[in-house]
This record gives sequence, structure tokens and C-alpha cells, in this order.
Amino acid sequence: MRTNGSNTSGVGSVLLSIAAIALAGMAGTIGLIHQIGELGPKVGDIVAFDPLDPISRDMHARLSAMAADNRPGVACVLDVRAMHANGGSLIIEAREPRTGFGYRVHWAGTSSSNDSTDCGSSADLLVNLDDIEVLAMAAGGFGVPAARQTGGIWRSAAAQ
Repeated sequence: MRTNGSNTSGVGSVLLSIAAIALAGMAGTIGLIHQIGELGPKVGDIVAFDPLDPISRDMHARLSAMAADNRPGVACVLDVRAMHANGGSLIIEAREPRTGFGYRVHWAGTSSSNDSTDCGSSADLLVNLDDIEVLAMAAGGFGVPAARQTGGIWRSAAAQ
């Protein structure tokens, strides 16, 4: 004669298994949500403009940026065509969630614009995510092209 105890332990095992699977799924979902929140450029990413690289004829973006030193109303323009023609780079220095711009970047190059809205040859700026993505697209993506990377013992030996 069987008792109900063995039947109850089978149901308990099934319920425990379902709870374990649900917990694992929830932990995976939370991890995925955490990673999605960190999409986009990271601190240290670089956008490099090389005058020797081709640029689309349709690319005419002029993006406004604010000076990072909190001077109110001081803005300059990042003109994709001028930056590409003159060369230069932007490096992402920090995320600035408290501002409407979102990212602090450092511009270094000849000029960011060919008019009075130029940021100069070196400037710390605040820009938003959409503008960083437009700049990266115009430059051919994030990072420095392999052809322009220098240094390293293996590269210098191969170049000789």
C-alpha cells in the first residue's frame, strides 16, 4: 500500500525545479537589462577623422556642442566636413547624465569648423549621444584605423 507522501515529494520536486528555472531566467533577464543600459559609446572610445579617408558627399552635419567648463551660452560647432578635411579626433572622457548632453568629450585637431563657430584646436565639450553617433558614422566608426596605428615591437619590425 502506498501513502500520499511519495506523491507529494514528486510534486514538490517539480515545483522546486520550476522555481529554480524561473529564478535563473529572472537573473539572466536582469543581467541583459543591465547590459542594454550600457549600450553606446564607452569612456575612452575615440572618433578619429582622417583627411585621407573617403567621406560621403551627402554628409553635411553641423552639430552644436557646449563648452564643458559651465560657461553659459558658450557653444561651438562640430562641422563634419571641416573636421574630416582638417583631421582630428574626439575622445570620450566621461558620461554626464546630469546634463542634457550626456557625454563629455575632448576635441583635438586643426579646427572643428571653418567659420567663427570653431571650437579651436583643443576643447573639452559636452555633446549628446545622437551627435556622437553621427560623428562616428561620418568618421567610419569608433577607433583609429589599423593603417594609422603606430607602435608595438611587431609592427615596427614588419615595417622595415
